[in-house]
Amino acid sequence: MKAKEKKKITAENKAEIKEEKPDVGIIELTVEPNELDLSISQLAGVGAVTAKKLEEFGVTSLLDICVRGSKELSEITGVAKVKTNVWVRSAQNIMIENNMIRDPDKPVLELLEHQEQLPIISTKSKLDGLLRGGVRPESLYEVYGEFGSGKTQFCLTLAAEVISNNGKIIWIDCEDTFRPRRLAEIIIARGYATDLEDSKKFLENITYYYCPNTEQMMAKVNSLSDIMTKDKPKLVVLDGAIGQFREEYLGRGTLAERQNQIAHLMTHLKNISYYFNTVVLFTNQVQSDPSIMFGDPVKPIGGHIVGHAPTYRIYFKKSGRKHIARMVDSPEDPVADMQFDLTEKGISDIEE
Repeated sequence: MKAKEKKKITAENKAEIKEEKPDVGIIELTVEPNELDLSISQLAGVGAVTAKKLEEFGVTSLLDICVRGSKELSEITGVAKVKTNVWVRSAQNIMIENNMIRDPDKPVLELLEHQEQLPIISTKSKLDGLLRGGVRPESLYEVYGEFGSGKTQFCLTLAAEVISNNGKIIWIDCEDTFRPRRLAEIIIARGYATDLEDSKKFLENITYYYCPNTEQMMAKVNSLSDIMTKDKPKLVVLDGAIGQFREEYLGRGTLAERQNQIAHLMTHLKNISYYFNTVVLFTNQVQSDPSIMFGDPVKPIGGHIVGHAPTYRIYFKKSGRKHIARMVDSPEDPVADMQFDLTEKGISDIEE
C-alpha cells in the first residue's frame, strides 16, 4: 500500500516539479535520486540473504543493478539469470518512470532533440573541431597514444573547463600521474583563477582516487554509484587502467582471464555514462605491431574488446614537436586529423 501511495504522489507532483526546473538541455529529473527509493530490497526475489551478497560486492542501489547487468548479478548471487534479467528490467522501469535516465524507446525525432541538447565540454581550442564542439554525456571516450602524446593533458584540459563552471569530476588515477598543481596551472593560464591559492576553490570539485592495481581499480569503479548520485559529476576520468591489466596478467595463459576482466570494465564504463548521464573518458597505452611493414605500426592495447566499447576513439601521436589528434572511430564523424599544441593552458592551438 505504501509503495502505491508513493508512486501516486510522484505522479501528482510531476508537472509541478518539471515547471520549477530550468531547461538546461539535459534529462530533467522528476524526482531527485536521493529522494527516490533506490534500495535493491524493493525488487521481487531480493531478500535479506541475497541483498547481503549483493552489498558485499558494492551493489546497493537500483543504479548498481543496471550498471552491473544480469549476468554479473547472477554470478554474485547464484540466482538464475532469468530472474536477474527481471531485476534489471524492473530497476530500469523505475528510473525511466521517474525520468532519471533516457527512455531507450524514444521516438527518433525525440532522440535527435535530446542528443542535440546535451551539454558539451569544450577544450576551447581548434581540437573541438574534431569533436563537433567537445565531448558529450552518455558517451564513452577512449584516448590512446604513446607516452608524452598529450593524453593526460587532454583530460586535465577538460577537467579545468568543468570545474571552472563549478561542475564535479571523478578522477581515477592508475599511473600515479595526476598532479593538482598542473591542473591549477591550466586554470590560472586560462584566466579562471589569479594564483594557486585562488585555484584551490576549483580543485575542491574533484574527487580523486589512486588505484595502483586492477583489483582496487575495479572495486572503485564498482562502488561509484553513491558519490555519483550525490555529486552528479559531469566528467569521469579513468587514466591508465588498461595498462594495468597488461602489467599484471603476463603470458598467454592469462589472456582469457585478462580479456574477461577488461570486458567487465568496458561494460561498466559504458553503463555509467548512460545511467548517470555523464562523460566517461579513459586513456589507453599502445604497442607496436611488427607485422605492419608500411604505415603507422602503433595500435592500442586491449584488442577488439576495448576497440568496440568506446563511442568515440581518438589517437594522439607526436611528430617531432607537433602533436596530432586523429578521430579513429566515431558514429558520426569521418576519420580526420587535427594538430594541436601543449602549453601552460593544456590543449592549445598551434601559433602560426
